[in-house]
Amino acid sequence: MSYAAFKIMHWATGIENCASGFITYSPAELTAQIPPIQAVDLDSEWPAKRGIGPVPNVVVTAANVLELYTVRVQEDDGRSSQVSSEPRNGTVMDGLSGARLELACHYRLHGNIESMVVLSSGGDERSRRRDSILLSFKDAKITVLEFDDSAHELRTSSMHCFEGPDWHYLKRGRESFSSGPTMKVDPMGRCAGALVYGLQMVIMTAAQAGQGLAVDDEPSNIGAGAAVRIESSYIINLRDLDMKHVKDFTFVHGYIEPVMVILQEKEPTWAGRITWKHHTCMISALSISTTLKQHPLIWSAANLPHDAYKLLPVPSPIGGVLVICANSIHYHSQSVSRSLGLNSFSAQPESSMDMPKSNFTVELDAANATWLSHDVAMFSSKTGELLILTLVNDGRVVQRLDLIKSKASVLTSAITGVGCSFFFLGSRLGDSLLIQYSSGTSLAMSIHANEEVMDVDGDVPLAKKLRRMSSDSLQDFSSCEELSLFSTTPNSSESTQKFFTFAVRDSLINVGPLKDFAYGLRINADSNATGISKQSNYELVCASGHGKNGAICVMQNSIRPDLITEWVGCDMRCCLQKFYAPGSHDFATLHRLHTPREEDYRRGDEKVQNSTTFLYSTRPFATVKDYKSFLPCENLSRPVLPLDLDKGNLLAS
Repeated sequence: MSYAAFKIMHWATGIENCASGFITYSPAELTAQIPPIQAVDLDSEWPAKRGIGPVPNVVVTAANVLELYTVRVQEDDGRSSQVSSEPRNGTVMDGLSGARLELACHYRLHGNIESMVVLSSGGDERSRRRDSILLSFKDAKITVLEFDDSAHELRTSSMHCFEGPDWHYLKRGRESFSSGPTMKVDPMGRCAGALVYGLQMVIMTAAQAGQGLAVDDEPSNIGAGAAVRIESSYIINLRDLDMKHVKDFTFVHGYIEPVMVILQEKEPTWAGRITWKHHTCMISALSISTTLKQHPLIWSAANLPHDAYKLLPVPSPIGGVLVICANSIHYHSQSVSRSLGLNSFSAQPESSMDMPKSNFTVELDAANATWLSHDVAMFSSKTGELLILTLVNDGRVVQRLDLIKSKASVLTSAITGVGCSFFFLGSRLGDSLLIQYSSGTSLAMSIHANEEVMDVDGDVPLAKKLRRMSSDSLQDFSSCEELSLFSTTPNSSESTQKFFTFAVRDSLINVGPLKDFAYGLRINADSNATGISKQSNYELVCASGHGKNGAICVMQNSIRPDLITEWVGCDMRCCLQKFYAPGSHDFATLHRLHTPREEDYRRGDEKVQNSTTFLYSTRPFATVKDYKSFLPCENLSRPVLPLDLDKGNLLAS
């Protein structure tokens, strides 16, 4: 028997795409920033505390779910915080004692999101323009979203569809494609690119604020608070440029016009021919002229390994691009090329210099990366390890690539930087994490990190850490101790290496993928329940996750009150109920039932039984909207306890 309708009991929670941008506010609107604290001793080895700067929003997608979060930071004022927080989130770093993700918007769309990017206004912290969200859907549909202050929600700015009879020639006879559109944006916010139908590149030009030499009749502040919008679009057929099998593309930094670098495989190979044909990929840099709709080739690099699959643009002032392969990492710019071998399978093309090798063996297939600074990138491998790649440079010239192990984390599916002090790890197999980081270049910083900062996985005893550390890490750990005991000045080679400390600030719960589940009665089920209330007697126990991110999840229908205690007296009865809201605050309600006394009936007083409800929260409310949503105001005989809007706690009556 088949059914034509179904009901989704729980929306998707596995994060597939994540990005950061100023969606609900512009960088200029964030006036409250933590100033950097300067070091008192100029000769001190400890790095000075830095300001966090403006913190952008975090946008995540999971299947057909789109969520927009605001990062709320908590400053450390030296006093005990009134906010109840977990022990692992209490680390003070760069003047912050905590940070959390606050949900701003949540949407369930009518199709699965293939890719998502944020079109920025150029990266200027003084800009008053907001960023826009670009979503792509199969087969070639693109939507541009912006935030609406009046409705406090996202609205559609424009829609672009390259399907239908007018666009059949783009498919070249094919009816299905292995993946949907892939989108990338220019770092300066001048345009965006979308790869559709395998070899069709859609260039979408952004409307620039204040462009042109003529003075507009509109007032100068007309663009304040407005979001970036798409002005026009056109298509580049990559077949005309003799390109085949495009694997990835990106926009690079440091050029007057947008420059797109495309990773392609000229002559595909396979496992049986790798011994004879293993360097089949190449990259090509095209200068995109959105006004003339021209795209000349300015530089290229060939003889790249066949397992190259991803491009990572290097921020300014260095510029260039990193080519990520399964067994090696390559850096290319218009004038410099560098490479680093990761294991014994990495091979250098003929008639070229020997490839430097990493100090340890690792594989970077299915890895994700983001930038912590202009010369330091962080990789999250398929095993959950966090790797730090440093581009040792002299000005804009990269001299070599250094790779070290850092921490252990969840198995990530996407990663993005959030401002200059946070990054977000999105995962389909475990909980997604918001992590704060701090950097230092001295040897004392590294010893301090080994002693006081915990792993991203959680608080682990020192003995267990030593057992889990690899032999290379143990050698580094011991060498640091020897240098601290027997050396007066740090080694010059070690002083150039940057060390990072991490602290988990918040997480998003994931209940998938489900391996198995069981459905049955809960403990202390109500046998007298009937109708809809009978469904609360059942629970769904699921086995979810994968590997070290596996977990047992217990899901229930709606919020279930738990009766803690009850007082019975002559004049009143009080009962305290505590509500456990998954992923939210813990709420407790105190109900006081006023019962008329016997002498009141003798006097003829016609009093009816009334009740007074007091609401108490163990944690502060995120917004006043959250506070009002839990108040049954129509059932109260008198107002509830007032709310302190500054601290989010209820005041004593």
